[in-house]
Amino acid sequence: MAVCIMLAYSFIFENKDMMTSLGKIANSLSGIIFGLVMAYVLIPLLEGIEEKILIPIYRKRGIKVSIYGSEDKKKRKQIRTISVVLTMGIFILIVYGLFRIIIPQLISSIREIVYNLPVYIKNIDEYSNLLLENNPDLQRIIDSQLDAYYANLSSFLSKKLMPLLPNVNTIVKVASKSFFSVLGVFIDIIVGFIVAIYVLNAKERFATMGKKMAYAFLKEEYANELIGGFRFVNNTFAGFVGGKLIDSLIIGIICYFGCRILGISYPVLISVIVGVTNIIPFFGPYIGGAAGALLLVLIDPIKALVFLIFVIVLQQFDGNILGPLILGNSTGLSSFWVIFAITLFGGLWGIIGLFVGVPVFAVFYALVARITNMYLTKRNLSTETTDYDDLAYIENGEFKSLGDSENTKYNAGKEPDTFERIFKMKGKKRKSQTNKTEGK
Repeated sequence: MAVCIMLAYSFIFENKDMMTSLGKIANSLSGIIFGLVMAYVLIPLLEGIEEKILIPIYRKRGIKVSIYGSEDKKKRKQIRTISVVLTMGIFILIVYGLFRIIIPQLISSIREIVYNLPVYIKNIDEYSNLLLENNPDLQRIIDSQLDAYYANLSSFLSKKLMPLLPNVNTIVKVASKSFFSVLGVFIDIIVGFIVAIYVLNAKERFATMGKKMAYAFLKEEYANELIGGFRFVNNTFAGFVGGKLIDSLIIGIICYFGCRILGISYPVLISVIVGVTNIIPFFGPYIGGAAGALLLVLIDPIKALVFLIFVIVLQQFDGNILGPLILGNSTGLSSFWVIFAITLFGGLWGIIGLFVGVPVFAVFYALVARITNMYLTKRNLSTETTDYDDLAYIENGEFKSLGDSENTKYNAGKEPDTFERIFKMKGKKRKSQTNKTEGK
């Protein structure tokens, strides 16, 4: 366990060359990685189509089929082919709807904001002048800060940004590089689409091959643990990622209709911001609410305040009702560990860490808990956490409670002179060593 932790620390924090090599490998396999991620996200939809629609239809026709197989292999293959086609068709319709309906409105909203930006700045200037009219001290502080910011900005523009302005050769290089980047993304999408179809069609085969290799190269008990671990990882990620996507979609839709009812400007843009940031656990709602409020402050500060109140109510509904209903206890982490996971992995992996940090840490947390319980079981000790709440110490396997006045052996609270006695013992040892030295 200690060796694994040391290797993980070295890999994450110190081995930059290895991280660079892995980054190059990831870039070369970006199309395949995109396809695997797409397939993993679409697997619940595929299984839902098979279990809820196709298999019941076939059973009504008297054909014996099940989730894991059937007596008629051709019919099972037929079900899988139909379900893959339906899954990819639904995915294409969602992407088409995104580009056909939402993205044009987003572009229109952004254009309108840019076009009206001088008006919004003028509104902010009028509000700020009205606020500072009766506060000359505050105005003096703000003016001094603005002067300092303007000086820094002009220095940055003249000394650092101007020398970086591109010449003709740089423009040609950037344009050609951008063209090949766009072409590479297009190729990755095509490759990913093909990979996703293949993985969805043969997902059981990949799982079977993995099990076969596990039992070929590992002892039976280790193979069982490994397969169980992968099953737990899959359940954790599938439950959290799938549930969070559905939850964020519902929150985005509710936010859109709420903005329409309240007369808030740019409802599509703001709802997309709130829905996307809601995927980030804990901090996401605050990020989305703050971004939407900052946008609305430029237009109408009163509407910004109304929006903030609405977002707070919406996130209370999500955190206390909708989120638990959809996600349940998919990660098993308390709020503290959720914040810890987001902070840690967000710092290590950036935006990706904000999205996947919680399920990754949930897996690590469950692994540590499993190892802890395993060692406790070997020592014939209880694995129930509540049994350690009022624990003073354990003697010969017997739990001694803090509430028992007789159990003061290792209890500094019940025996105030514990530390005093320790220091006295150290003093006695030092005196005895001094006497021995003097005797010599």
